[in-house]
Amino acid sequence: MRIAALIGAVLLILLATFQGNDSPETWFAIQKIEIKGDLKYATEEELQSDYSSLLGQSLLSISLSDALATVLSSEWVASAEIRKVWPNTLQVLVHEHTPLAYWGDGQLISTSAVVITPPKVPDLPLTKLYGPEDSSDVVLEQFGLVSQVLASTSLRISTLTLEPRGAWSIIFTNGVAVKLGREDILERLQRFIAVYKSDLSGRIDQITSVDARYPHGVAVGWKKNK
Repeated sequence: MRIAALIGAVLLILLATFQGNDSPETWFAIQKIEIKGDLKYATEEELQSDYSSLLGQSLLSISLSDALATVLSSEWVASAEIRKVWPNTLQVLVHEHTPLAYWGDGQLISTSAVVITPPKVPDLPLTKLYGPEDSSDVVLEQFGLVSQVLASTSLRISTLTLEPRGAWSIIFTNGVAVKLGREDILERLQRFIAVYKSDLSGRIDQITSVDARYPHGVAVGWKKNK
């Protein structure tokens, strides 16, 4: 296949020689970028705009590694495959990142633990993760551990936050906010779960917050009766 492609390219160059005074570089200038792939978050229009710098470059001289670097510069693109389609087309097969959670305001963390900053943040039913700059790996790891602990319960995380001083807190999708502090996070979470199952699950609408930083129990903040 490679030999056939090489022979085809040589024949096209010879053909171009007889087309006029234009050089082969000009004759094989990229006029079209063909984008393939199952796009869920990026649009073809956005990707065409991101890749516009490739237009006009010659298929003869452009390196696939340089073209790939341009393709991967798009925030939603996790990986890609590139083919030269003679005489004037660059074909790009795009594989998008799969979002796992929101990171801060305006970013997402993918299932491969990559932080991405898309032009438009989609509205998705994902957990919101917060933490200091460059702490995404730590927060994502804690998110995974906490999710495992919660797997056998009906509780699901809405927001998980790592404060600048190292304290953790959770807001669940039912609105209950829990402070976990800086140490023994999973142990404290399990203690909260035990109290939640036995005493709190039927009174969610009466709770303002829960402090699980105590060694042998939790402190519950109750709404004042009107």
